[in-house]
Amino acid sequence: MPWTPPLLKTERLYLAGPDDAVQPAFLPDGRDAAAQRLPGLPSNWRVHLKENDEPIGTVGFIGWDREGRSAEIGFILMNIHTRRGYMTEACRAVIEFGFEGMGLESVEAKSLPNNLASIRVLEKVGMKREGRVQGRLSSKGPLVDLDLFRVTKEAWSGERSSR
Repeated sequence: MPWTPPLLKTERLYLAGPDDAVQPAFLPDGRDAAAQRLPGLPSNWRVHLKENDEPIGTVGFIGWDREGRSAEIGFILMNIHTRRGYMTEACRAVIEFGFEGMGLESVEAKSLPNNLASIRVLEKVGMKREGRVQGRLSSKGPLVDLDLFRVTKEAWSGERSSR
């Protein structure tokens, strides 16, 4: 069962979960999502422009290793909204929530080596390329090369303090 983390707001965007997902009660004792043993993954956030409420894409965690305190982020942006920094802004908010609200120690991502726009987003949010593997983009799809990216909580905190 998916759950919806709190509404996230950035300078130009707001990120909201689906209306039918379960909203967890984040406990006042500060325990993160893993410590609360919330079921399943957080649902993807819908990314909206604040100025006109227009939905422009989605972002969320597509895998979560609770014991390893790691998650994989994924995102989709409508083509007419590319090259404006929206997805970088949205990913920063989600990664921040992952570290602070879910108790993550690292966030990972995969990208096709020729997907320069996605790679640019991953690098802008502080992720470093760690290698290349063969994997599947869908469960029934062919094996393709995928670049692996990662940012740790420690590196994120250092990067954030230098902004």
